[in-house]
Amino acid sequence: MAQNGLNIGLHRPSFFSPLSELVLQSELPRGYKVPMFTKFARDTVEHIARYLTEAGDRANDENLRLKFFPNSLTKNAFTWFTTVAPH
Repeated sequence: MAQNGLNIGLHRPSFFSPLSELVLQSELPRGYKVPMFTKFARDTVEHIARYLTEAGDRANDENLRLKFFPNSLTKNAFTWFTTVAPH
């Protein structure tokens, strides 16, 4: 197949985060670890409330709050997130 010009390697789609570089480069304070967030598949008030509760003190820093929010998404919600335009 390669001789016929077909690319038989793995094709991975490009992904560009909709989050700004400032958010993506934000670091957790020393000693903090990213919690295991409850996953949600759709946008609900419960999702946001649970996310902020699970984020704890990290929720006080807007950049960290934004940076780790995708960790709480799954299925349709995560698919939507991957299609949001950068910034």
